[in-house]
Amino acid sequence: MNEMNEPTGGNEMQDDAATHPVIAIDGGSATGKTSTAAGVAAQIGFAYVDSGSIYRAVALALSRKGITESDDPRIPDELESLRIRVVPEGTRFEVWVDDVLIGDEIRTPEVSQASSRIAVRGDVREVVRELLRGAAHRGPMVVEGRDIGTVVFPDADLKLFLTADVRVRAHRRWLDLVRLGREIPESEVERDLTERDARDSGRQHSPLRQAEDAVLFDTSAGSLEEQVARIVRMWQEHEAARDGEQ
Repeated sequence: MNEMNEPTGGNEMQDDAATHPVIAIDGGSATGKTSTAAGVAAQIGFAYVDSGSIYRAVALALSRKGITESDDPRIPDELESLRIRVVPEGTRFEVWVDDVLIGDEIRTPEVSQASSRIAVRGDVREVVRELLRGAAHRGPMVVEGRDIGTVVFPDADLKLFLTADVRVRAHRRWLDLVRLGREIPESEVERDLTERDARDSGRQHSPLRQAEDAVLFDTSAGSLEEQVARIVRMWQEHEAARDGEQ
């Protein structure tokens, strides 16, 4: 049974329109999307959703079957048979593949690269889009990714696009890998980030780009707390303006 078209594990298709507020946070790798989105969600009481974890979970599942390239002819059939669910758990959404909860095994450089390669496919991106749109029926969310404000939730209540100097990003990613016990030269991490930026921005389906109505947010300097506080203020101002119109 293919559960990819059952976004939250139910048996009925969800209506395409989001029914709860959504904050969309887009940006390239290691721009601070994850920590920023999670922090904002915690501050305002929204659920946090990492769209990248879904792509990584799909990439991991495919790689375990020997599929690591985007042009592999087996991908359509494997997508049909793969069972993937996005399940609310407290203030987060967990990703389950074939009844297995996905954890840190998707945070390796190998899975990251495989994820970037398969994410160029339109069928893969549509699967993830359906899962995310379905999750929006569960409650208000802060969603981070690369095409959230442009494709997945073009009607998002607030959109931000995060950027940062590539050297700053490389150092952040290198620290993450060190915490996972991976010893990789920082120069190699920077090269991988640059290559991924090129793939993400140049792909045919849902390329990485700033939505016209998104706020550009540079995370190269300043603390995470300051970044979160600024976005929370933006949301509060958005809500106050909306309440004033009613």
